[in-house]
Amino acid sequence: MLQPSTPEIHHSRKVHAIFFSPARSTKKVVEAIASGIPGQVVSYDITQGIQKEISIAPEDVAVVGVPAYSGRVPELARQYLKQINGNGARAVITCVYGNNDYQYTLDELVQICSDGGFIPISSGAFVARHSIFQEVAKGRPDKKDLDKARQFGKQSVKHARLTTDGKPRIKGHHPNQAIGEVPVAARANSNCNFCGACARLCPVGAIDENNPKKTNKKACIACARCVEMCSYNARKFSGLLYYMARKRFEEQSQERKEVEVFIPL
Repeated sequence: MLQPSTPEIHHSRKVHAIFFSPARSTKKVVEAIASGIPGQVVSYDITQGIQKEISIAPEDVAVVGVPAYSGRVPELARQYLKQINGNGARAVITCVYGNNDYQYTLDELVQICSDGGFIPISSGAFVARHSIFQEVAKGRPDKKDLDKARQFGKQSVKHARLTTDGKPRIKGHHPNQAIGEVPVAARANSNCNFCGACARLCPVGAIDENNPKKTNKKACIACARCVEMCSYNARKFSGLLYYMARKRFEEQSQERKEVEVFIPL
């Protein structure tokens, strides 16, 4: 059963684009969705923590996005999102995944945002280049994806009707098991000139600032931020186990997957 439609968004209201985006793909999708919603867009990159105050009014709209890590919300993103008060604002929930399966990510993110005071009105899963196996979904999100993202934002607000429990229909169910450890970490190669950018930008401080060729594999979450941000192409995932896993993953993920959106109508 659906409640009556909420009023249209006025242009004077803010649209908060909130994203945890180590490899910058989630940022692209979230900002594209936000651009489809009438209002002043304000972006918040929480990849390295909440850098500025996020003040959300009840009449505002938020677009909240994270990448799917093994089908789950990254633990670091969860910690940061719990610090944000939704204040009764409506939220468009989204995740980005590497053309395999986002599994429980949307369900978890809807729950996190609901617990934080947001009212989820829609959810969507978008495909981006896989952060570890980077030949998978290479070039995505592409123009088609981003056009769909903008349309998704527009339709989410246009049809902002809520189910009786305040949650949009989604795929997946909230799991009870903990997230497992990541078995791979990016390594520096001979291109490294010790500029230290990777160490400064690592969300978990896994790279030694004095010697960027040293990586704490236990701390690394394989987010590929260091790979994406290095101007010298000096960091890569490698090793026998990695190459074996990559071959298998690429074989399983060849078919192009499209956007999945859930908007109560």
